[in-house]
Amino acid sequence: MKKAKLAAIMIIISISLVGCNNSGVSNSGATNESTTNQNTTNQTETNSGITNNEVVGANKITIDQAKEIALNHAKLTADQVSFIRTESEFDDGIEKYNIEFYYNNQKYDYDINAVNGQIIQYDLEGVINNSQNNLNSTANISIEQAKEIALNHANLTSNQVIFSRTELDYDNGIQKYEVEFYYNNREYSYEINANTGDILGYEQD
Repeated sequence: MKKAKLAAIMIIISISLVGCNNSGVSNSGATNESTTNQNTTNQTETNSGITNNEVVGANKITIDQAKEIALNHAKLTADQVSFIRTESEFDDGIEKYNIEFYYNNQKYDYDINAVNGQIIQYDLEGVINNSQNNLNSTANISIEQAKEIALNHANLTSNQVIFSRTELDYDNGIQKYEVEFYYNNREYSYEINANTGDILGYEQD
């Protein structure tokens, strides 16, 4: 009788151990499945982020497209003008392209939205005055000499720059030339004594 009871107890213990092991395997499988699902979710979120970045980049126009928009508005072509500034900048949280070029002694200035290509504003001004007839004949230095003085100081040559302003002026009784030109998207401004050729002042923006 005792042997029968002992055998029954052993059978019950064996059944209990088998049940616990199966439960552990089941829980482990559920955990692995949860981890797999989480990894899949993370991968989906990552892929979604890449897609969003690509969409944002695709919505922005290029600087060449901005130049074409400005030229079309001005009814000009690229081979007719001289570009002096093409740059991207932010204004009140809006990214825009600043496009500037010269044609027929006039300066064209455009601000173009970098996202939708709309012209935010534009300006047209005639600023070049190179006529020798407008210069006072009493000046000892000619306008060409004044331009050469400015170019030598900047270590540049005339075929490297675009002159935007050259005129004779008076300041406190002193006759001077104001010479302005652009090189590599930078503006150079000089004041040169019209009698001595001395550089009275210069700036580079």
